[in-house]
Amino acid sequence: MKLLKTISNKDFGTEGVDESNLRFREAARAVIIDRNNNVAIISVTNGSYHKIPGGGIEQGEDAKLALMREAKEEAGVDIEIIGEVGSILEFRDGLKQYSYCYLANVVGKINQPEFTKSEQRDGFSAPEWLPIAEAVDIFSNDKPTFLRAQFMSLRDGTFIKEASKLLEKF
Repeated sequence: MKLLKTISNKDFGTEGVDESNLRFREAARAVIIDRNNNVAIISVTNGSYHKIPGGGIEQGEDAKLALMREAKEEAGVDIEIIGEVGSILEFRDGLKQYSYCYLANVVGKINQPEFTKSEQRDGFSAPEWLPIAEAVDIFSNDKPTFLRAQFMSLRDGTFIKEASKLLEKF
């Protein structure tokens, strides 16, 4: 999968991370498209940012299986993966994380998400389904209030912008 960007503390004007002793994590994310060609974005009140559905790959899962689980949990949908958007490497908070992003279509109906307690505490909202150009604008105008939120907003905003280029070709 094509590496789109590497993000580190330096992107936000803070000191770099010692990369010699980082915990490794992989995550799967998706730009999910509904029948009306709208995409799912999640508003997060704790940190004042937006994100796309996705999360960590658990032991025994591959990226696509993790993504199907995360889509059901965070967007309330079953999905069909239709393509790759790209990957992003992050160095933050004692963590080296690869996020793999896919394009996916909704299969069946849209249900309510099943957020974890942590996601509920962070103030995740049910996804809004918006035209991708509007989603790109929302990410471009986010003003996250702390460093971790800045990472997530930049990462997922990059994925949304790349997906919008890919969708122009469809």
